[in-house]
Amino acid sequence: MNSQLENQHVLITGTNSGIGFGLMQHYAAQGWRVTAVNRRKDESLEKKFPKVNFQYFDVRDMDSIRTYFKEAATTNRLPSIYILSAGINKVDNLDGFSIDVYQEVMDINLMGVMNFVSEALRYRKNRATTFVAASSTSNLFANPNCLGYFVSKLALYRSFQMFNRAYRKDGMRFKSVVLGPVATGIFVSGKLASKLQSTVRDVITVSVDQAVPPIVRFIHSNRETLYYPKSAVLLMFALRIANMILPGFYKGSAPSSSSRQTLESVVI
Repeated sequence: MNSQLENQHVLITGTNSGIGFGLMQHYAAQGWRVTAVNRRKDESLEKKFPKVNFQYFDVRDMDSIRTYFKEAATTNRLPSIYILSAGINKVDNLDGFSIDVYQEVMDINLMGVMNFVSEALRYRKNRATTFVAASSTSNLFANPNCLGYFVSKLALYRSFQMFNRAYRKDGMRFKSVVLGPVATGIFVSGKLASKLQSTVRDVITVSVDQAVPPIVRFIHSNRETLYYPKSAVLLMFALRIANMILPGFYKGSAPSSSSRQTLESVVI
């Protein structure tokens, strides 16, 4: 296989909607070989993107991930860029703590990424490879009602920092996109959010079309971390300072009941 074509092969998880969809659309339009991994089949996407290689399995399904990598390696079709954007945000600490919901969020957001990393490290050894994780500005100031989301995104960010130090000498790069609110198909302001909270969130929220160009530039740059949008980062730092002055002032918010389903997208 031509090395240039190999270097223009990207794998993206969670492309049914949101950032994953936007990035798939961008790379497909640029003529890249795109492998899209989704949990649920969407025939309309297959018709819209006939050249995209759609794979259907859960990011928690290690057997399916191993099978994919084995087959891709056999046919010399291993991607050189892995954008691991599939994730969920669920309430697990409101009116009591739900260990089941917490575990589900951790398994998808953290282990779902590590599953791909572990296999790619085996097959892409000593070959230029880029891994991109979708983290969150909740790392800076967490919503206390969504502990699994906060812990998983923070752990993912820190893990990629350590991976980058350990594997950079082998030509592998680990990058984190620390995202604020992005208006995806599953974006909901929050039923427990105050009017002020909802107004502020609406002001700093960016569209998928706005978010994709800076993310793509970041992926192909030498930078390790992208904070986007800057307004969300400044807000989170302001909330941290406010919480030092008035401990516990922020009670958090929660997605509406319609959004308490598995979400293959990036949300704050």
